[in-house]
Amino acid sequence: MTILDLLKLVEKYAKSYKDNGVAKSIVRNSHMNEFEGDEGDIDEKLVDAILVDFINFIARNQGVDYGMYTKDLQEERIIDKGVVKFDS
Repeated sequence: MTILDLLKLVEKYAKSYKDNGVAKSIVRNSHMNEFEGDEGDIDEKLVDAILVDFINFIARNQGVDYGMYTKDLQEERIIDKGVVKFDS
C-alpha cells in the first residue's frame, strides 16, 4: 500500500465516521476521551477541522502535500498520481 492509498483510505473512513455520527461516537466513548457533555455540546465545524487537519498532518509527515479541505468531507474527490482533483 502506498502512502497515497493510505491517505485515500483514511479520507474514506473520515467521511464514513462523519456521516455515521461523530457526536454519538464521542459521547459513547467518553470513558476513553474524557469528554463531559452531550451531543449538542459538540461543534460539527470543529470536528470537521480536526479530522481534516489530522489527515493533512499524517500526509505532511509522509512528505505529501495532500491538500484536503473540510469541504472535501462532503464532496467526492478524484486522486490520481498524487494530484487531487474535484469531481465536477
